[in-house]
Amino acid sequence: MDVSNWLIMLWAAFRRDVKIALTYRLAFVLRFLSTLFQVAVFYFISKLVTGSPPGLDQYNGNYFAYALVGLAFWRLFGISLSGYAGAITEAQQMGTLEAQALLPTPLPVLIFGANLWPYLYAFGETLTYLLLGMLLGAPLAGANPLAALLIALLASLAISGLGLMGAAMILVFKRGNAVSWVVEAAAGLLAGAYFPPELLPPPLQKLSWLLPHTYALTGLRGALLNGDSWSQLAPAMLALLAFVIVLLPAGVISLRWALGRAQIKGNLAQY
Repeated sequence: MDVSNWLIMLWAAFRRDVKIALTYRLAFVLRFLSTLFQVAVFYFISKLVTGSPPGLDQYNGNYFAYALVGLAFWRLFGISLSGYAGAITEAQQMGTLEAQALLPTPLPVLIFGANLWPYLYAFGETLTYLLLGMLLGAPLAGANPLAALLIALLASLAISGLGLMGAAMILVFKRGNAVSWVVEAAAGLLAGAYFPPELLPPPLQKLSWLLPHTYALTGLRGALLNGDSWSQLAPAMLALLAFVIVLLPAGVISLRWALGRAQIKGNLAQY
């Protein structure tokens, strides 16, 4: 099947998911309230942070702005990490995975299509976080939005490689996405989502640089909070590009191997 037909199938999957989502309008209200409450919680927590703790000096000691960027992009990164495995699990439970595997469209393309709407929705939530943060005084007026968008894209692609590995584990082991659990827990502790990695012991600080999340959040904060130039953000972008080159093909290969193994064993639809 050529690329044009792949695009048609991706568009059809996107339209399907949008129509389904629009039938649950209360969910939009509840998610917005959840976003509002999270921003408010970290805004008031920031009132407890005085002075300029390690890692916040380059952001003028503004803990609220620091945490806001982590909050804003965490759901977007979460879709990249666990959305693919979730799409496979849902297809198994609905009994459609075997039929999808018989289509001429590669399975990675199909599960990517299943995440188009979640990605768009998560991006909308990211913008909502940032807008609410600006209303509460987060200094984003001098941001470099194009650079931030590119960093977010590179980070999503890099983390998607890990997400595809997690999806492969679902096909092999049926239950338990160890990749997602381990990476999400490690990133939450090490990557600087809610507090600077400089507060961690030196060995853990070194481990934090093994995660694409760390480079992504560093670059995003530089672009959004400091308005860094493209040359200043180049190290973070190049690091993320390296993660993409390594992790994304590894994820696709892992998923294809797991699919072939499940088809040979005849347990593709089991969960």
